[in-house]
Amino acid sequence: MVMISQPKLLEYIKRHHFITLTEAQALGVSRMSLGRLVVKGELHRVERQVYSTELDWLTDPLKKYMPVCALMPDAVICGISALTYYDLTDEEERKIWVALPHEKRSRSSRCRVIRPSGLSLTLGIKKFHFGNREVRIYDQEKTVVDAFKYLTEEVAFKALKNYLKRKNKNMDKLLGYARRLKKPLDKTVKAIFSEE
Repeated sequence: MVMISQPKLLEYIKRHHFITLTEAQALGVSRMSLGRLVVKGELHRVERQVYSTELDWLTDPLKKYMPVCALMPDAVICGISALTYYDLTDEEERKIWVALPHEKRSRSSRCRVIRPSGLSLTLGIKKFHFGNREVRIYDQEKTVVDAFKYLTEEVAFKALKNYLKRKNKNMDKLLGYARRLKKPLDKTVKAIFSEE
């Protein structure tokens, strides 16, 4: 295997925001070489198996999920993480919430993994692309419905109330998702509207 030069490695990282250990090894760069670049201060170890030259992209509310989606290609950002992205909660995001199919494994201690299946896994996925990187996240409506399944009642009701205050809310989509996912919210929504 031929190792690429350090300038080419740094150019790759600049174009793709970061490099995973698997991507580096495919380019002929060893774990030890990456470690040496970290010690020299030319690379930052963003997390396990992820290296970058810059860290600014980690403050972006969506780009910060790129490493998780790169390391777990089937992962979908969900739960508290999705609620935080859509500004539907004031809960602190202590871990990155991801939905993964049952057969996929996660070794990341930074993630809170849920394992939906069928329609619950595939419904409402939005994809955002940053160069060759992709972040998959559930849309607002699916995120609100999932809150009633995976989070506390208090968090779920706050998320629903915040969603209902939005100008861009899609009630048909929200209630349709809720029915399809066996979490009907019609009465809850009526009750919230009658309070106001």
